[in-house]
Amino acid sequence: MIFFMIRTLVIASHPSYDDSLSQRFFSESAKMPNVSVHMLDKVAGDFDLEIELERLQTIDRLIFQFPLYWYQVPAKMKCWIDTVWEAAKPYLLNKEIGFALSTGVAAKEFQLGGKEGASFSEILRPLTLMAQKYQMTILPVLVLDQLMYKTEKEKRRFVIDYQQLLTMEAPFSFAAKQQWFIQRLEALTAENPKLAPLLDQLIQNQETLLELDEALAEMEAYE
Repeated sequence: MIFFMIRTLVIASHPSYDDSLSQRFFSESAKMPNVSVHMLDKVAGDFDLEIELERLQTIDRLIFQFPLYWYQVPAKMKCWIDTVWEAAKPYLLNKEIGFALSTGVAAKEFQLGGKEGASFSEILRPLTLMAQKYQMTILPVLVLDQLMYKTEKEKRRFVIDYQQLLTMEAPFSFAAKQQWFIQRLEALTAENPKLAPLLDQLIQNQETLLELDEALAEMEAYE
């Protein structure tokens, strides 16, 4: 499966989405083939169950994207879950689910001994339990923390991580990430032939990089 074959629906919520720098960052990064973003806060009033279920009918992967609000999802997302989740089982059974969070607190504080005292896995436990009810595959959590303090290099790195969460085939191994880069470069090279040398170099080094990753894994196993 190539990366743009995965059909992903992003369920996004942010009470201040028009003014939020992090939300704009997520929205711009999500402009990928076969990725749809449903901004819940743009829906006035109650959700129409039939319309919401229709969005789920053909997806392979569901991503919840939101800022942490007192260690919970925003109110509009909770409303969507209460309205849709029970009826969504036929469309979500055995599918994939992921979580992309934003927070103004440094990610390192979300652990035992940190200022927040709980991990993201603990905070997301109610959502992951919901997913387990439908035998969904839970993908690694992605956290955008303190965007305003990130360097341009860190921002570019996060864009790649987020786009991989949206479009890359699971499991997210080193080999899968390398193949994702090759496929992404192939698509970009079709638009800009000047990138062809970079693509050729990555393909030529692919086997060497895989061998290096395997060697590092063996070294870690002996530690």
